[in-house]
Amino acid sequence: MSRYIDIAFEFNKANSVSSIIGALVGGGWRPDDDGRIKFLVEPDLFDWEDMPLDCDCAAIEKMEVARIVNGSCAIILTWENTGIGASFLISSAGRQLSVDPRVDTVYRRDVDIYVDFEWYISKILPSVSGLGLSGYRISDLPA
Repeated sequence: MSRYIDIAFEFNKANSVSSIIGALVGGGWRPDDDGRIKFLVEPDLFDWEDMPLDCDCAAIEKMEVARIVNGSCAIILTWENTGIGASFLISSAGRQLSVDPRVDTVYRRDVDIYVDFEWYISKILPSVSGLGLSGYRISDLPA
């Protein structure tokens, strides 16, 4: 059975891609998916692009242009050196951040078909709380 899993953060002000990613990186997240920066910038958000790790500024610049022109963009971030990560989708003029935790996902120990949202919230919330965070919601539903 597949599941729809999402953590959505809402902001009361517009944030640039660099401010959102900068806050996440400052909190321990890294733009590193198997040794590459992987991100989405095209309108239908289907084809992931990748760049070497030392091209983070170029990737963020392309993402900011895509957010302005297309309304959204995404990047894969991993937590410190764990390999655990997620795709982070920035949309709605920098007022929304949706997180899909599907990179070496952390599941609950007591009911292992469900994502351990507390693990993700504890790693993301401190980073984005200073960006005008107005709330967040969590979904884990059958697809």
